[in-house]
Amino acid sequence: CCRASAWILIALAADPAAALAASPRKGKATRPAGGGFGAAASKQTSLDAAAKRLLKEAGGDVDAAQEKSFQNAMRALSRSEPELFEALMEAKGGLPTGAAHAKLVELFWDAVAAYIPARQRSVGESGMSAKARRQIDAIAGCAASAGPAVLDVGCGDGALLPHLLRAGADAGRYLGIDLSARMVAAAAAAHPAATFRRADFLELDPSGEYDCCLLNGASQFFADQSCLVGAAAAAVRSGGRVVIAHAQGAAFVAGEHRGNPAVARSCLPTPALLESLAEEHGLQVLPAEECAPGRTPPHTLEGHDFFLVALRKK
Repeated sequence: CCRASAWILIALAADPAAALAASPRKGKATRPAGGGFGAAASKQTSLDAAAKRLLKEAGGDVDAAQEKSFQNAMRALSRSEPELFEALMEAKGGLPTGAAHAKLVELFWDAVAAYIPARQRSVGESGMSAKARRQIDAIAGCAASAGPAVLDVGCGDGALLPHLLRAGADAGRYLGIDLSARMVAAAAAAHPAATFRRADFLELDPSGEYDCCLLNGASQFFADQSCLVGAAAAAVRSGGRVVIAHAQGAAFVAGEHRGNPAVARSCLPTPALLESLAEEHGLQVLPAEECAPGRTPPHTLEGHDFFLVALRKK
């Protein structure tokens, strides 16, 4: 997905001061290309003028243009919100918390979103590998099997929505939220029948109206896993599900966390932690086979290469 292919920016986000001082690196030019995960090319947003300019300056190197976009955003933050910028610069141990961390995540994904139209994404129906399709469909199936109302936390550009709809979710009862306004705009452009909102999940009022709260490729951006799971549990009805997933697995996320704890604040939960969180928040960890039935080899809750866990609200 877009998030995995653009992880190079994490190194910048981990050290904002270095990001401000860095200059665009030179690299092999890449041919801008459109298309996307589940959305018609005609519905994809296009590069805005600023993104086009940076891409031209970078000689067509999308990664370098994204890096420069992030640097520019940090400079703008230092002028518009100096106190927040200072909190990022002076975070204890280089690990920002609260609003500072949320802003870092927001700016990171804004930079990624700006260049979605310039990336050749190999996760559309024609380019997705059979393995990737099975993983994405398993995540969507696990979430939508709880019912048609899905809250998609960290929805990005709405990449998972077509898979959720095929699995039984209802676009009219779906809400995708993300810290990145650019991601939300891209999602809304690609999927006009659904609702997307720029929001901080932990600041949402719990509604208890959803059948599933889906945390797909998102849980590692929350430092307090108990707080996260508690908020997710509050968002779903009795009998509903909290689904935590990552198509590339727990080992990949552990590498993200080791390499950049400033942004990726945690690892995916172990089976022991899952049981503890479930007991604390009135949830039940579903058996691995129920989360991803019929997989070969059989699915496990450890999720080394593919992580998919569902917790049912009692």
